[in-house]
Amino acid sequence: MSEINIHTIKSCIAGDRKSQKTFFLAYNKKLYAVALKYMGNVSEAEEVLQDSWMNIFNSLEKYNDEGKLEGWLKTIVIRTAWKQTRKRKYHSELDHASDMISYSGNSPAIDKITCEEVLKLLEHVPVASQQVFKMFVIDQYSHAEISEILGINNATSRSHLAKARKLLKEKFELLNKVHNGLRAI
Repeated sequence: MSEINIHTIKSCIAGDRKSQKTFFLAYNKKLYAVALKYMGNVSEAEEVLQDSWMNIFNSLEKYNDEGKLEGWLKTIVIRTAWKQTRKRKYHSELDHASDMISYSGNSPAIDKITCEEVLKLLEHVPVASQQVFKMFVIDQYSHAEISEILGINNATSRSHLAKARKLLKEKFELLNKVHNGLRAI
């Protein structure tokens, strides 16, 4: 980390408003993109981002300069998004996912899917499974890292990933059947 960043962080911790604004402006757009990716809509992403900034400024003195600052900030946003998701009543049962879903990755339907199609179909997957899928596939976190960030165990992380993959495959195959049926008409 450069000296100016260390100085800016120390000034933020000391309560210097100008440094806090500089710090905020330097990372807000990137962190908003992370929040939007995990929450799926603007209003929830903005709420998560606001809560994340409160968490960041309240815990900035805990940052130890051993890892990348941006990664540390993104982890806070992801954890905040996860907490927000867990508050939703209709997703509370996913916190204790115990049924392991088997998935065979050898599907021609999955091999043909585009990134845009995956993201669109992912909207139909339960939010907790969406988040694990995004963290594993898009952000390339390991199950151990996902477990640590989200406060779940490895088996739950694997279960959410398998569930997301299975649901995505089913949705994609259904779309293919509908599309192929329309072509036959």
